[in-house]
Amino acid sequence: MKRKAAAEEFAHPSYKWIGERRIVKNMQNWQISNFPGGIGFSFYNYSPEKALKVVLKVYREDGTTEFYIINTYYCGEWGDNWQKWQTHQLPLFPYESCHGRIKYIKFSYIIHKDGKSIPSQYDYKFATLDDFHRGWLDISDFHEPYFKTKNDYITYELNREEIRQALHKVNNGYNDLPIRPFFTRGNTWDPGHPIHEIHRHIDWVIERKRNDPKGRHFIQIAVFDFDNYHVAEHLIYAKKNGVEVECIGDWASVSSMNCTENIAKMRHAGIPVYGVVHNTPCNLSEGISSMHTKFIIFDGEMVHSSSYNLHFHLWGGNWENGLVYYSRDFALLYSNIYHAIRGGVIQRLHVNPQERYNLYYSFGSYYTPHRDYYRPQDAIITEIENAGHSIIVVMFDMDYLTGISYHNGHETDVVTALINARNRGVRVRIILNGMLAHTQPLPEPWDKDFRRTLKDSVKRLKDAWMECVLVYYRESIYSPLHHKFAVFDGYTVITESFNWYESSIYSDEVLSVIRDERVAMEFINEADRLCQSFRLGWE
Repeated sequence: MKRKAAAEEFAHPSYKWIGERRIVKNMQNWQISNFPGGIGFSFYNYSPEKALKVVLKVYREDGTTEFYIINTYYCGEWGDNWQKWQTHQLPLFPYESCHGRIKYIKFSYIIHKDGKSIPSQYDYKFATLDDFHRGWLDISDFHEPYFKTKNDYITYELNREEIRQALHKVNNGYNDLPIRPFFTRGNTWDPGHPIHEIHRHIDWVIERKRNDPKGRHFIQIAVFDFDNYHVAEHLIYAKKNGVEVECIGDWASVSSMNCTENIAKMRHAGIPVYGVVHNTPCNLSEGISSMHTKFIIFDGEMVHSSSYNLHFHLWGGNWENGLVYYSRDFALLYSNIYHAIRGGVIQRLHVNPQERYNLYYSFGSYYTPHRDYYRPQDAIITEIENAGHSIIVVMFDMDYLTGISYHNGHETDVVTALINARNRGVRVRIILNGMLAHTQPLPEPWDKDFRRTLKDSVKRLKDAWMECVLVYYRESIYSPLHHKFAVFDGYTVITESFNWYESSIYSDEVLSVIRDERVAMEFINEADRLCQSFRLGWE
């Protein structure tokens, strides 16, 4: 039998470090200890198309383990065709935590080669609590026997042909797309709120497991923040009933930086919780990119994908949207993205941007009949240029996101593209979160007349006399708008987690393009209802 490859054949850890302890504040305004740190590798240069990811495993006093998935980057040459790759983005919070102090930290790693992800055979030592006490690491202890144990973190790739067939069926095999929009409207007790559909589908998977006790049944969550008491309790109940439950969030939402009781309970129940790291912990100067997708896959048969996180108790009750896909074909498209987020290789897909449905992932790989690559931001610019008579944009935040038009290959930004659409006769309505349309600090909540400077992109819309309004609560300067959607010609909808600003390019995001009059009309009604329900401003 052919021996299975291991990442050690192509890469091995070479050095590691921690910096000086610093005290930082988390979202709860608590002071906690953080250490900068990193790991370096020797990586054989077998191909220009390669990647190396670290899986950090933090073992705590209460018996739980925190997992983090972290990218590395090229930073030099060792010689003899060996390159130096490293990460300096480790979330190291060894002391204060819902789970107690660390006992020790280990790591494994993953390489990408020939369209496959290859995990390391072993875990390796990063540090113990004593190492943080003394403030430095011994780089000679990677192979210490107590820590060098078999790596049990496995990655997965879907079959490319199966995904291609699913996309083909979505675009050609349904008379009506099996998609239902949901809208939160700040009211979790409303029967139409999407939280109820989430609970119904968790129960649906539990029931399938009861009827098929030997079969594999699962719930896979990739949501920026899922700090929700009722969802956490329901997932724990599903886990106790034999359902495989796995959660991926942004590192800051699930780490000891902002540890919450609900995330802690899920770990105690044996649910793996993975935090994805795209920025440098506690260093905002290096960017705010994140794991920002918001979707749940139920048993590979249904998907929820949305603009909302699973913390409906926050932000005073946001107005947001979600889509529920009742089809295994859609679930396959999302599974391709899910497994890429947790370390696998994304399958490259051929797309026709004019088709009935397309799903784009910010780190995906798509090619078209006329382009070798096509990205979510390209789809946004293309749909703006496609518009013939109307565009409605309802956006949490918008800046100078640039993309390349599929039609003419020209690069432009969304603000310019919207102004150009208006200038050629398209009616463009833009509805924005008023709280985020400015650059200065927020005034007191009661001060509705406080004047702040508009951010440059919004000011440009104003100066171009665009039809644009800012949404606020009637009683304050805060805003409930967290949507990320646009409707073109009453027929095409763009939505899901992708905000129209540059950080989305560097974050895990999804963007769907749906051509369906029924779906479009529901989003148009949502835009009208939003304007009727709140105070509108234009400064």
